[in-house]
Amino acid sequence: MPLDFLIIGNPTSGRRRATAMAQAVLEQLRAAGRSAELKTTSAPGDAKRLAAEAVQAGVPCVVGCGGDGTLQEIASALAQTETVMGILPGGRCNDLARALGIQRSDALATLAAMLLNGPVRKIDLGVCVPLTAMPGQERRVFCTVATLGFDSEVTKFVLSHRFPLKGTAEYLHATVRVLARFHPPRVRLTGSFGKFEGPILLAATGNSSSYGGALQIAPGALIDDGLLDLCLVRAVSKLTLLRILPKVFKGRHLSHPAVSLQRTTNVQIEPVDGPLTICADGEILGQTPAQLEVLPMCLNVKTK
Repeated sequence: MPLDFLIIGNPTSGRRRATAMAQAVLEQLRAAGRSAELKTTSAPGDAKRLAAEAVQAGVPCVVGCGGDGTLQEIASALAQTETVMGILPGGRCNDLARALGIQRSDALATLAAMLLNGPVRKIDLGVCVPLTAMPGQERRVFCTVATLGFDSEVTKFVLSHRFPLKGTAEYLHATVRVLARFHPPRVRLTGSFGKFEGPILLAATGNSSSYGGALQIAPGALIDDGLLDLCLVRAVSKLTLLRILPKVFKGRHLSHPAVSLQRTTNVQIEPVDGPLTICADGEILGQTPAQLEVLPMCLNVKTK
């Protein structure tokens, strides 16, 4: 019997709660008379491979149960196809789910009903295109916010240090740890907004508004408007950063004179002093020089 749903679960996501969520929703889909299967990942790239195989097999809906990194892999396989992506928010931050109105607190029955009967919405994705032919550099999509500078260093710290914290608390802890050793890099940014060159604290390019679970770095960013929202924070003192940071929770940092927000279809990033890491969806995306672009309305997603 052909599958109606393939659930791809990351067993390490959300303190391993993703596995229980995926299994419970699987049982509800089957109880509703639909054919469904659960496959779990064991290494980076597994979610993308499994999703691509499902597309080839004609599975109409591939469901990601894990964090934003798992969803990024699945989205990269489903982009510009008719296959629909479903989301079960089983990760630490769940920023893509939040942008679509899907909450970790939603009842399992609500999530199952969404997959069974929810409307399909078309959304944008971002894509990071390397501008050099360095080994290991490849074109990568992202779902939420691509980061450069201080926030990328925070993500790298989170990925290399696992603490008994999750979501926003984990990112705030990493922020304090990274702050002591951070030096603002100099970059050149070019896009439909114009040009910028100089030292930055960070440059966050949002397909959606938040990262780190609740940090509204690009308030007002819409996931289906065909644009990326570039939040640029020029170099400031560490004390000033600590004053700005609490405002990011409510998206009120834009009033600071060191902060600007531009809407654009692309951002070309060139480092002045050496390669910099670009992160997105809680994962390392690539290195500069690179161009960030929007892929408008390229992914079908189940919503409530």
